[in-house]
Amino acid sequence: MATAKKMPSGNYRVRIYDKATGKQKSFTAETKKEAEYLANEWLTGRQKAVIKHDITVGEAVRTYIDSKNNVLSASTIRGYEIVYRNGLNGIRDINIDDLTTMQLQYWINSNAKKYSPKTLRNQFGLVTAALRQKKVRLDFDDVTLKKKTKTEIEIPTEQEIGQILRMVDGTNIELPVTLALCLGLRQSEIAALDWSDYKNDVLIINKSCVPDKNNKFILKMGNKSMASTRTLKVHGLVKERLDRARMTSGRISPMLPSSILCRFKQLCRQNGIPEYTMHALRHANASIMLLKNIPDKYAMKQLGQSSPNMIKNVYQHIFTDRQEQVADTVSNAISEILDAKLDAKNANSHK
Repeated sequence: MATAKKMPSGNYRVRIYDKATGKQKSFTAETKKEAEYLANEWLTGRQKAVIKHDITVGEAVRTYIDSKNNVLSASTIRGYEIVYRNGLNGIRDINIDDLTTMQLQYWINSNAKKYSPKTLRNQFGLVTAALRQKKVRLDFDDVTLKKKTKTEIEIPTEQEIGQILRMVDGTNIELPVTLALCLGLRQSEIAALDWSDYKNDVLIINKSCVPDKNNKFILKMGNKSMASTRTLKVHGLVKERLDRARMTSGRISPMLPSSILCRFKQLCRQNGIPEYTMHALRHANASIMLLKNIPDKYAMKQLGQSSPNMIKNVYQHIFTDRQEQVADTVSNAISEILDAKLDAKNANSHK
């Protein structure tokens, strides 16, 4: 009886030697039981008739996206549409019954020239999901993807944070920048806030404004995750600026996120500050909490995250100027230790 082995991807695979071809035949499935069933079915000659598909890879992906349109988030569908339009060159017109792992590998290899490892994995994930939906069984684990590279988002220094808060004072992006930097709100959350969400010195974060598959912004009740729906206490600078701009109705920040970013970068240039993204301000907020030793539980609540792993591995960064202080502190401590030992040695030599 064939025995399945678990792959690094989490899928299970059975390999059987085919005497007729002199090659290994591979059976891969999401569960151990399914992989073994497929292999044993083939071994005993009771393999089910193969269903022939008169459909291309592009058509299979199109069908998959349409079948998930009302289930997945608008931003996810938008990402799928981008892959469908731009990422399928090389395999789009191949019949799914004729597709091989080698063709998938050449497609990945071609796309690797212009797409990041993350984007490449998203493209591959969409295609394999569409093929699995059509019951196409290929050994996807044999396809090599581009290695992940860790990229560090550049965030403003402590000094630049003060400059940013001063330079947006009184401008049309004062509130979105302040909310991103002081509360760590996402751009989609800021864009969805209206004045009814600000009451009794708290902000209620329970919706988002995101682009749909046609790149038009839509208001979505509910947020990125359950943890993202939260109520935040506001005080200090945030309260001061919200109270100064308070209105009875309408959006707190009526500008589109793209317009806010454009204006923000313009102000950064004019003030001699690197052109940071708005998302970098959210990362800066997380880094300030790290600097001030805010417990993970509270940082998660502030940023609307359900796991501390994302905060530690993605959002929290080290301020460059603080790192230099740490290096100086360690260097001085070592010098003090060395000087103390030399003093002790000299004192002993004079006895």
